[in-house]
Amino acid sequence: MDVKPRIAALIEQLQQGLLERDTPARLALLAALSGEHLLLLGPPGTAKSELSRRLHTLLADGAYFERLLTRFSVPEELFGPLSIKALEQDRYLRQTRGYLPEASIAFIDEIFKANSAILNSLLTLLNERRFDNGNERREVPLVSVIAASNELPEGAELNALYDRFLLRYQVAPVSDQAFTALLTLDQGYRAPPPELRLSGCELAAIRELAGRLPLAPALVRLLTSLRAFLAEQEIAVSDRRWRKLVKLLRVSAYCNGEKEAGLLDAWLLPHCLWQQPDQYPRLAAWLHEHIAADPGFSPALVAELVDSWQQRLAQDADPVVPALDEQGYQLYLDEAGQPVTEREGLRPCRNAAGEVLYRQPRLPDSSFTEREIRNLGGSLDQYEPVLESYPRPSALQPRAWPAAHLAARLAQLDERIDELDHYLGWLAGQRQGLERRLEQHLWLSPALGEQVRRQLERQQQELGRQRERLGQLRQAFAALPVED
Repeated sequence: MDVKPRIAALIEQLQQGLLERDTPARLALLAALSGEHLLLLGPPGTAKSELSRRLHTLLADGAYFERLLTRFSVPEELFGPLSIKALEQDRYLRQTRGYLPEASIAFIDEIFKANSAILNSLLTLLNERRFDNGNERREVPLVSVIAASNELPEGAELNALYDRFLLRYQVAPVSDQAFTALLTLDQGYRAPPPELRLSGCELAAIRELAGRLPLAPALVRLLTSLRAFLAEQEIAVSDRRWRKLVKLLRVSAYCNGEKEAGLLDAWLLPHCLWQQPDQYPRLAAWLHEHIAADPGFSPALVAELVDSWQQRLAQDADPVVPALDEQGYQLYLDEAGQPVTEREGLRPCRNAAGEVLYRQPRLPDSSFTEREIRNLGGSLDQYEPVLESYPRPSALQPRAWPAAHLAARLAQLDERIDELDHYLGWLAGQRQGLERRLEQHLWLSPALGEQVRRQLERQQQELGRQRERLGQLRQAFAALPVED
């Protein structure tokens, strides 16, 4: 089903009259569409509860619940009072009507004031959508909870509650530029017409259909690179959180009318992965650098690869040349002082008696990854090359190489050139119709959309220069003389 026009209208409805709240409004709606929860950090009076009340008006069915917690809050405030009639029958039941177990959208202010008496039931309700009432565990109609707090949780017992909120956003008061508009703001809010609102069945259908979308290979590589970056930044992310994040990316792509979850859906990542607010700028900066391109083809990595080939060419043209084996492959000495070659594979070379002479190190697969740049740019850098002097009768007489050596060089270069050509074609496809795609995108902010456009242009220009260098290197290798 085509839900994009309807979601676009709901976003506009949710944002009306809210100043500088476009991103939290989108996050709130996306949380409801995905069945996840949103945490808003910030001082009082920044429209946190207003956003939650408006979100409830976008749904066709279900109740709304709102509560402010304190250190002295008791379970009855969230889950309902005990039933006197049930107690007379020796049953421990709560009257949940009008309380959190009966709500579809809920707003819980000062969420981290929750004490141990509330915590266990709240965790089960948020994560499993179940509530233990007496000796029965029953399903609850909860769609999403928006929680608010002025501070981060303190104490290990609240970490599990903190992790239940997949989306997090720090809300600040309106800026000085928007202050005049705030003073003259129309306070009226008009709920959407009934035909625009989403029913529980429609929400379930959106999640089911979104779950079938594949992840674009470039997005998978982006997430892999991001995981390594998070490890460097010492930001811990659980496996459960990664799985929920993938579900969120799929819902984002489906509602935007895409056939797969791609790089543009990665706008969500910084809002899902920070543990401390000061980590968000670092995550956002990393995303701005990578959102428009495959991280395996970053200009810096490709330039490093081309530089390594430039060094190979310089070595092949040097009068002090590497020693080669009988098949024309370069020899190195490993840690044990044994000769090894750069041939492909990892199998022992044996003599006629079956004795192992040396082992050949495996070359990495042909893909532009950081691992390949490190390995293929100098896969035997830890070994000492075996060199031999090559007397030249004349300074104009070049070194002649075995045909097998030059053929291996050209074959590897051709693979790299083909891969880079394929990626440049992908970049050209990404840029085609980009302005229209960005204008019609449901979730991207204008600032991030502009960053995407500039990033794609820069990628094309810089990688185009590296492609020219690779072509020139191939010509130079092909011009080296071959032994008779």
